[in-house]
Amino acid sequence: MIKVVSCSKEKDNWIIEVESHNLYIDGKGGQIGDRGFIGETRFLTVLDDKKIVVQGEMSLGEYTYSIDKDRVFDIGVQHTAQHLFSAIAYNDYSLNTVGFRMTETYTTVDLDSKDLDENFVDELERKINKSIGEGKDILEKIVTRDEANSIDTFRKKISDKVIGDVRVISIDNLDTSACAGYHVKNISEIRLFKIINFEKIKGNYTRFYFLAGDRAINDFVSKNKTIKELNRIFSCRDNEILSMIDKFNSERKENESKARDLSVKYCELLAPKLINESIEKDEKKYIVYKDEKHIIENLSKIIPDDYIFIGVWEDGGVISSKSIHCGELLKEFSKTINNIKGGGKAERANFKGNLSVAEITNIL
Repeated sequence: MIKVVSCSKEKDNWIIEVESHNLYIDGKGGQIGDRGFIGETRFLTVLDDKKIVVQGEMSLGEYTYSIDKDRVFDIGVQHTAQHLFSAIAYNDYSLNTVGFRMTETYTTVDLDSKDLDENFVDELERKINKSIGEGKDILEKIVTRDEANSIDTFRKKISDKVIGDVRVISIDNLDTSACAGYHVKNISEIRLFKIINFEKIKGNYTRFYFLAGDRAINDFVSKNKTIKELNRIFSCRDNEILSMIDKFNSERKENESKARDLSVKYCELLAPKLINESIEKDEKKYIVYKDEKHIIENLSKIIPDDYIFIGVWEDGGVISSKSIHCGELLKEFSKTINNIKGGGKAERANFKGNLSVAEITNIL
């Protein structure tokens, strides 16, 4: 039973305070926390040993509660995979785990080396999956702090913050660690382990991102579907995808270059027509024109400096000239047109806003 002694709303969250609970707290030991129901109300985050975020307002009183067992198993898979990862990194490469964090979608482990590469990752991953296939038992026992101090096989020294009895988690002949988190009963239950990324952090460490169990299997299924779709798009085999993408990118860059050249030539032909149709007012010559952004940008480079060129595209535009202060003209426009924002200097000003040629010509 859980007894709710207060319930209040803080910003968008309902938070209850309870007398006590046996739920796993989010972030404790790097692990994510329990989820489930207190009475008929779903709980969303276990903040500490008293406060819990729930889905809605709750009356005070005692409630039965239930925990999502599938989630507990998934957490156990990820946490045991972390112990196995850290054990092999330590036993085979003398690398210490200096950080661990589990999220809803992936888990990270930080090792105390900055000189790790793809070859290391592949080798480590193979060793972890081989160990999973060997099916070693996960052993759990509770010992006193004095008994824990006498164990000389701990991979990592027990924190001085740990007082009282110590829960010891061991992987037979591989690892011994003090840990309060969830674990599976045999490493074969991890089934599959996959490192999805790694990066250098804080100068001297390497952070690894991994998936285990259903998370790794679902990732494999998703990526396999992506590969099959790429096979279909490029009409190629799996081992040809990268070369086809390289070919596609090369052709795209070539086509973009040709398109830019054509755009420039088009603007060179268009500019005389726009100059001929320019608007004269107060001894100044205005050209107002709306088109695609790349056309406007090219025109702003071609139109003679003694014209005031106001180029507009779908959600913005540019004012370009040497005959006036473009930034000041934009300020005048913004006094009349509400949906225009921007700024600029003497020879060029940029603005945001969906404007028409008629709106601009009407206020010149």
